Amino acid sequence: MDEREPSREPSHEPSHEPSVGEMPELSAEEREQIEAERQQRLHPDNRPDNAEVDNTSRDFDVVHGRFTDSPAPEQGDPEYDPSAE
Repeated sequence: MDEREPSREPSHEPSHEPSVGEMPELSAEEREQIEAERQQRLHPDNRPDNAEVDNTSRDFDVVHGRFTDSPAPEQGDPEYDPSAE
């Protein structure tokens, strides 16, 4: 190989840019900020009107008229009565 010709072997030096499909390293502060923004976006109060919500992974209790992971109604709240329909 001619000494003036650049080497075609891959460099083993660390690259400062991530390769395609790879995420760059984030500091703890950046990760916290991203997670805070994510939680704000996903909060039910921030959903647009008529947004579709996927509840297929939740179990629905038809006797009580609520999802099984929902809190029970508080004292004085009307209980769902399926026979009233």
